[in-house]
Amino acid sequence: MLIALVGLGLQQAKADTFNFTSDHCSGGCGPQSSFGTVTLTQVGSNVNVVVSLLNGNQFVKTGAGGMMYFLFDAAGITLANITNIVAAGNPGGPTTAFAGPIHANGTGDWMWAIGCATCPDGSAGGQGAFSGPITFTVTNTTLAAMEVGHLVNGVFELFVADILSGTNGRTGDVDVSGGSVPDGGATVMLLGVALGALGMVRRYLTS
Repeated sequence: MLIALVGLGLQQAKADTFNFTSDHCSGGCGPQSSFGTVTLTQVGSNVNVVVSLLNGNQFVKTGAGGMMYFLFDAAGITLANITNIVAAGNPGGPTTAFAGPIHANGTGDWMWAIGCATCPDGSAGGQGAFSGPITFTVTNTTLAAMEVGHLVNGVFELFVADILSGTNGRTGDVDVSGGSVPDGGATVMLLGVALGALGMVRRYLTS
């Protein structure tokens, strides 16, 4: 019973992490081995998303990224499923979700995006740039549904971020691309989940 209950708790938390390594900035935003990461964590029937930038890069709103900060595909959801959006450090207006199709340079059209309708265009000088991270939750979905991506000229495109480069001050979009479709996530032994499962066992054994 103990092993079964702990195992059940651990199975409810899986995560995939991806790196932004493809550079579509005009003139290049690198060189950088990774511009940032996207981590998706399955918790029950929801997926938590954390988009973090590295090397002093900042999120910015420009035409290169369809005037959005972050773009992704997800099957079987609506705008109402994209919840709890937080863009840490955003000096502009409210950060919200948008429905596509939204075009980003070099990566095609996307189903969904995180952006700000009233924030300044940062194409010239990086106005309104912020460090993030951007976090949000997509309800009633799975890792597989969040990782559908799409093909552009035979390249698998998964996620896009519009950035102000910490290397050279250029702006443009960077993306997670190439390779094959992820396998749905390696199980992550999240301590909080494990402790919760152990707590259930303790209560069961002492009742």
